Amino acid sequence: MTRATPPRPAPARPGPSRPRPSAGPARATTIDPFRVLRRHILALIAAVFLGAGVGVGAYFGLLKVYPLYTSQVVFEVSAGIAEAGEITTQQAISDEEVLRIQNTELVLLMDRDVLTNAVSDPDVQSKTAWFQDNFMEGGAPLVAEAVDELEEDLKATVLRGTQLFEVRWSAHEQRDVPIVLNAVARAYMDKRQKQHNRVFNQNLDIFNRQLASTDLDIQDLDQEISTFIRDTNITSLDDPRYNEAAIAVQALIQQITMAQQALSISQSQYQLTAAKLEGEMEPSAEDILTAEMDFAVASHIRAEENLKFQLRVNREKFGAEHSSVIQAETLLRAAEAEKMAKRDEVVQRNLEAQLKRHASEIQSYTTMLDELEAESEIKGAKLSELAAQQSKFDALRGQREYLEASRDADRQLIREVQLMRLRADAEQVSVVQEALTPREMSFPRPELIMPLGVLLVFGFVVGIIFLREISDQRVKTASDLAVLPGARVLGVIPDREDDPTKVKSAEMVLRRLPMSVLAESYRQTCTPLGKAIDRAGHQTLVLMGGLPGAGTTTAATNIAAGLAGTGRKVLLVDANFRRPRLGEVMGLSNDQVGLGDLLSGDARLEEAVTETDMGVSVIAAGSPPNRLIERLNTVKFDSVVAEARDQFDVIIFDAAPAVVAGDAMIIANKVDAAVLVVRANQEQRGLVSRLIRQLADTQCELLGIVLNRPRGTAGGYFKKNFAAMAGYAKKS
Repeated sequence: MTRATPPRPAPARPGPSRPRPSAGPARATTIDPFRVLRRHILALIAAVFLGAGVGVGAYFGLLKVYPLYTSQVVFEVSAGIAEAGEITTQQAISDEEVLRIQNTELVLLMDRDVLTNAVSDPDVQSKTAWFQDNFMEGGAPLVAEAVDELEEDLKATVLRGTQLFEVRWSAHEQRDVPIVLNAVARAYMDKRQKQHNRVFNQNLDIFNRQLASTDLDIQDLDQEISTFIRDTNITSLDDPRYNEAAIAVQALIQQITMAQQALSISQSQYQLTAAKLEGEMEPSAEDILTAEMDFAVASHIRAEENLKFQLRVNREKFGAEHSSVIQAETLLRAAEAEKMAKRDEVVQRNLEAQLKRHASEIQSYTTMLDELEAESEIKGAKLSELAAQQSKFDALRGQREYLEASRDADRQLIREVQLMRLRADAEQVSVVQEALTPREMSFPRPELIMPLGVLLVFGFVVGIIFLREISDQRVKTASDLAVLPGARVLGVIPDREDDPTKVKSAEMVLRRLPMSVLAESYRQTCTPLGKAIDRAGHQTLVLMGGLPGAGTTTAATNIAAGLAGTGRKVLLVDANFRRPRLGEVMGLSNDQVGLGDLLSGDARLEEAVTETDMGVSVIAAGSPPNRLIERLNTVKFDSVVAEARDQFDVIIFDAAPAVVAGDAMIIANKVDAAVLVVRANQEQRGLVSRLIRQLADTQCELLGIVLNRPRGTAGGYFKKNFAAMAGYAKKS
């Protein structure tokens, strides 16, 4: 040693009661998405171009193997006509009524019977590639399978805000689309026409029977009037209305006539309902719709729909011959039978209720007639026999007039029914647009497929990037260290390639290139480190890395130069007996007298210390035979450290990596403080956490972590800061 300083008393070493870094639960790692995306900007640009290529390829591929053409048949709901003599259809129909009719017609349109009739159309079976290619087996048509596919592919929808609804279908062949859709429309309209014809015929039959009954009543009444005239020899009498009793009787007669009219209407309704109950005529669509709105029937309908859906799923999954499909078909048939039985039961129940109501009305009107007739007889007794005869004659004449009016009304009703049956505008639903051959494909669409390809590939790449970012546990930035419990970042030393001043070597860069970004980064690191050392009164400090190549020696040389620049007397000791390198970096020989020789007793401290022209004293590792790692954990090591304390302000030990050697932890138990050097993009966060916990169990205080060589990101603020540092230093 070329020079010595007077000995100074060694400060008391902090005892084991010194506070340790907290080892609480780790905080969640935060990811800056913009930083991540900037770092992979080239991959994202490539993903956009790749996605565009995938979109173009997918478009032309789908264009070749899966083109779809779509068309539709549009139907209109109208109010119809209330009377056969109306010139135009009714104008007023509520939105709720329109929607109810539309939904009812959609159910009828998608009925399996309608689709079966459509698929059975000769044009569909012989002229469409859809049927020929998919539903012909051994020359036999597979109608049920074709209907199943139609049930899934046909889209029947209500056009909101209009009186229109439509059925839409897509196929791979243009000419197939109008053939199938128009066949469905014809089958649907044919079924509606058959239902209406059946209802018209049933109503005409009832009205004709009512007319025949009225004719017979008129004949009987004519006979009774003739007999009455002959027996009483009465042809005409004076008008007795001025007589009070006659006026009262006349009023009663009018009431009796009105009651008889009401009774006749109730009897007609009773006969119509009875005919439905006895099976002489089918229940009306309104009767069936009312029954289907019943809660019990609705639950069966929902169960049937669920079974249909399960049947379709099983067919797609297992094929038509699979046992689960056969079982599902059996359950569906049973459900359909239960639904029909329940619906018929509810219809029967409703008709029986209507029959009871009409019977009650007949009974009520009959009772009313009896009471009126009884009252008429009481008041009629007050009149003379002539007045009684006149009253009876008037009653008979009034009954005949009523029967003649009823007969005329029946005849007019029959004529209107027949005329409405012939008028096309009497229908509530009509086809306003038949399916046309589509002129262009509905799928694939380039404006959809190409952006979708870009979006999918871009999203996939972004997902992979963030998945790797989340799963990658390596320390890359200071924020990765900030989330570790007990970690304090002293400084960030950039990679040499990120330094705009083009530094060739990072060792002792603080002295050799003091205006470089690396030098400035080490100065900024030494500032908090120096404060921590002064605040705690530390003299001895060990620098260690986790894995080989962390840059511990480089950091030790520059930190030593930085602390020496503040007026401290610094001793730098190479305590890495396995791969000593400090002497070489400082311009010395690694094999010269050093720490190993001090621990073996072959040299004194003055002989081992070498002053350098950089203001830092250095002790090399020593001669190879004396580099025994076990001597680091001896009393001799403690005495060497104590002797060095008297001569230097700060003693820095450059130790071996803690993962591959236990030397660093041995030294950590004998010094005041430690600094952990972490190589970015090399060491895992779990490893750093483990080293922090191990240091917490030693006698030294972990002052912080130096993050070494993080790589700047494209457009990141670190690069901007580095450029600003270099520019400012160049101007100075």
